[in-house]
Amino acid sequence: MTPRWITARTTRNNFVRHLVANLLSSSALLVFCAGTALAASGDIYLGDSLRQLGLHELEQKKGDPAEAERHGAKGGIGLYAERNRDYLWVDGIKLYLNETVGLAHGKLTVSRLDYEKILVPLYWKLPTPMPGTKRIIIDPGHGGKDPGKQNAALKYNEKAATLDTAIRLKLILDKLGFDVILTREKDVAIELDQRAPMAIKNKADLFVSLHYNGGAKGDTNSSGIETYCLSPAGQRSTNAAGGKADTSTEAGNRFDAFNLQLAWSIQRKIIAGTGAEDRGVRRARFAVLRTLNCPGVLVEGGFISSKSEGAQIANPAYRQKIAEAVAAGISDYAQRLQSKQ
Repeated sequence: MTPRWITARTTRNNFVRHLVANLLSSSALLVFCAGTALAASGDIYLGDSLRQLGLHELEQKKGDPAEAERHGAKGGIGLYAERNRDYLWVDGIKLYLNETVGLAHGKLTVSRLDYEKILVPLYWKLPTPMPGTKRIIIDPGHGGKDPGKQNAALKYNEKAATLDTAIRLKLILDKLGFDVILTREKDVAIELDQRAPMAIKNKADLFVSLHYNGGAKGDTNSSGIETYCLSPAGQRSTNAAGGKADTSTEAGNRFDAFNLQLAWSIQRKIIAGTGAEDRGVRRARFAVLRTLNCPGVLVEGGFISSKSEGAQIANPAYRQKIAEAVAAGISDYAQRLQSKQ
């Protein structure tokens, strides 16, 4: 006969193991389980929370400020953070946050919302079921009566650059086995509110809108590439002037975690493929992203208004580089989804 105290201990141990397993299955409760919450602010310790996602703290490198941290995982993507920055570097790519990195008791902190919307999807897991990756809508920005940004000196405009890049991207993705549809195949005007419905109508798995940036009047120096995903519910847009300046919930927010993964994968590949300045993964409530029923991003492939970068964009060989890099980012995203299933 099994002694009663052994039976009780075994039952208690099984209950604890079951409870821990259930806690770990919830990204929100990971923070609670780790004891990382700061009662006063609602922020959490960055290092302690990252340990729950499988990372460990790394030694600082020469030149790092005192209030900075590096974290990494074997075979994984590293993270670097500095106090008072409104972004993190994930594998060297800037990811903009909703709140700046803080400091408490000598440790860096991030907001709970940034932890759940950025760190958990990238490092821990993605929601299920996973969306597909086969059918892709490529959306060349502007067209027809809308030229987009312009480089007067080169007599070159955004609508021509986006269409050329989109056609190049489609050829590459076709060869990789993707099913690709363009929202426009020639110089015609398409209203903003007509673009996302094309993804819905064609049952797309991904939506990628291609654009090129422009500086303020007279600015011929600003440069760099940025990729936007839809602002998650509750988070502010990083470009409130260009998108809805609120924290509302949109239809496309169902894919917040996938939007972020896609944006990071594309931005990472474009910066590696072009050597351009990294302006980061950013958030916006753009019209083409708000109503999507699949993951989507908007890529700003550089400043067409820039004297130097504009000349690069006007060069077909550089647009080919952009197209190849976006295709590589899409492939990377598809592979990461497979690895997290």
